[in-house]
Amino acid sequence: MNFWQMISLSVIIFCTNEVSEVATIPKGTRNKIVRVLKRNQGLSSTEIGEQLGLHKVTVRQHLDVLEDNGYVDYTKEKGDRGRPRNVYHLTAKAVNQLFPRNYPGFAISLLDAVAATDGEKKVYSLLRQQMEQRAADYFQGRTYASLAEKVGALADFFNHEGHMVEVEETQDAFMFREHHCALIDIAEKYKQLCQIELSFFQNLLGFPIRRECHIASGDSLCSYHIPKMNIID
Repeated sequence: MNFWQMISLSVIIFCTNEVSEVATIPKGTRNKIVRVLKRNQGLSSTEIGEQLGLHKVTVRQHLDVLEDNGYVDYTKEKGDRGRPRNVYHLTAKAVNQLFPRNYPGFAISLLDAVAATDGEKKVYSLLRQQMEQRAADYFQGRTYASLAEKVGALADFFNHEGHMVEVEETQDAFMFREHHCALIDIAEKYKQLCQIELSFFQNLLGFPIRRECHIASGDSLCSYHIPKMNIID
C-alpha cells in the first residue's frame, strides 16, 4: 500500500460511521435523553418528558444518573412565574465521549503530512474526492422525482455518515439541520471541508442554497436553508 492509498484509507475510516445509539450508554431511556439534549440546546425535565412521552419525575431520575457520570449539567433559568427551573445541557465530556470522533488524530496527522508535502490544495482535492466517491457509492442508480425526495435522500446519507440530521419543511423551504459533525476535528483545521459539503449539496440539488449555522464556527449545529422556488416538482 503506497502513501496515497494510506491517506485515502484513513479518511474513509474517519468518515465511516453510522450513529444509531450513543456509544457507552446502554440502549434505553438515558440514551434517548442524551440524543434529545444533543438536538436541543437546553431543556427542562418537563420538556424532555414531553418529547419522550415520560413523566418529568422519571426523566429527573435518569438525569441524576447522567449528571453523576458527568454527562449533563444544568443552569437555573427564571420563568415568568414560580420558582426558577433547571435547564439541562450536555457537557463537553458527553459530546467528546458519547458521540463518534472516528480516529481524528490519525487522520489529521496524515492530512498535515499531505499539506506539508504537496500544499493545502492537495488536501482540498483529497477531501473532495473522498466525499464525491462516498456519495457516488451511496446515490448510484437512484433517481428522485421531487425536491422533497432529494432532500430526504441527503438526510439519509448524512445520517449514515453520523451527522444526526433532521429536516423541517416550511411553506417555501426545507430547513436541513445537522446536530452533530463526525468530522469536526478535521473541519476545524481544514475549513475547506465545510465548503466541500456546501458545494456537494448544491451540486446534487442543482441550485444555490444558504448555510445559516456552522458548527466549526462555534454554532451548536450546521443548518442549511433549501428554497423551494428553484425547482418545480
